[in-house]
Amino acid sequence: MSPRCYSCGSELASNAFGRGGHCPGCGADTRCCRNCVFEEPTYRAQCRETQAEPVRDPESANYCDYFRPNSDAGPVRRTPRPQSAVKDSWDALFRKPPTE
Repeated sequence: MSPRCYSCGSELASNAFGRGGHCPGCGADTRCCRNCVFEEPTYRAQCRETQAEPVRDPESANYCDYFRPNSDAGPVRRTPRPQSAVKDSWDALFRKPPTE
């Protein structure tokens, strides 16, 4: 599977990950945390590689020695929840328990 751009999902050539590399589809930096297999937003330094230096902007190019292209990268597409489902969740959160 070919690596993809984190921003637009365009396929990227395997040699497109140099420090100055940009996505041909949207112009986003290719050698950045968002395109790396180690990127994990829930971690403190947003990286699963414990030796990596923290990066200020995960969408900007960097010099990380641990960078590995992520073939699963691509824009996150969320399906919107219907308004009624959101309201039901809200009501369930603040519903008073039944009294006996």
